[in-house]
Amino acid sequence: MRIAITGGIAEGKSTVLKGLAEAGYTIASSDAIALEVWERPDVQQEIASILGVPEVSREAVRLAIVADPGFRRRLNRITHPRIVVELLATPAQFYEIPLLCETCVQSAFDRVWVITCGPEVQLQRLAERLGGEGEARSFLRTQLSSEVKLAFADLVVRTNQPPEAVNAFVFRRASREFV
Repeated sequence: MRIAITGGIAEGKSTVLKGLAEAGYTIASSDAIALEVWERPDVQQEIASILGVPEVSREAVRLAIVADPGFRRRLNRITHPRIVVELLATPAQFYEIPLLCETCVQSAFDRVWVITCGPEVQLQRLAERLGGEGEARSFLRTQLSSEVKLAFADLVVRTNQPPEAVNAFVFRRASREFV
């Protein structure tokens, strides 16, 4: 049984995944794999090339993503295939994949859990993370909304409630899936 965990930025995916790991389930995170892929010299060189700079910084990439939708597509063509290959080679029960729907890899999993806190809470969380509501709104415009991802859900986990309630719900469902 392989369960994909997806949802938008700042909606609680990592928190849910951390709780599952603490409960003894095996996990894999595409974000962690993306960091490894990012550090590869060949990837750095390709990204620098599409940015038109000699050296890549995360800030420059983030600004380019917000400013130019075409840049995001070029970046994704470099990174996504590598990330997906690494992720699917990882033996786990739960896989955190924020861009599951965007990369069209749903069929590689037995179940899809969509993590969501609702648009208002998501905006608040992201604004706190990025330092302002304007930047948060700009970033959210670059992503597929969680409402769209709900169409792919076998289970919806709502994280706009106390962490204890979220954890209890998640652990009940996980124990049913892995009997």
